[in-house]
Amino acid sequence: MGSRCRVSYKDSEGIHSVEVNAETLYEAIAMAVAEFKADHTVPNPPGSMTEFTVAVFRPPVEHTIRLAQVAKWAEHTTKDGPAGITKRQRVRHLLGADA
Repeated sequence: MGSRCRVSYKDSEGIHSVEVNAETLYEAIAMAVAEFKADHTVPNPPGSMTEFTVAVFRPPVEHTIRLAQVAKWAEHTTKDGPAGITKRQRVRHLLGADA
């Protein structure tokens, strides 16, 4: 199964884009070109020198976390060094628990 991608290019008429599901970047561009050529609203289909932008949409990751878990994680500790202390202080501040 491939990745969902948005393939776009810009020409004198503006930006054209289409979403495809492809295994590789080359396949994504080829699929998009086929769609652009079939789309009669695109007056100038892409040519050999057309530059494409491919945005790959990774499958979303979903987490379920209780607020108590967040508060516990944010408790004072030096476990992760200065960077960890700063991250935890920020979370405590956002939760209103750190004055």
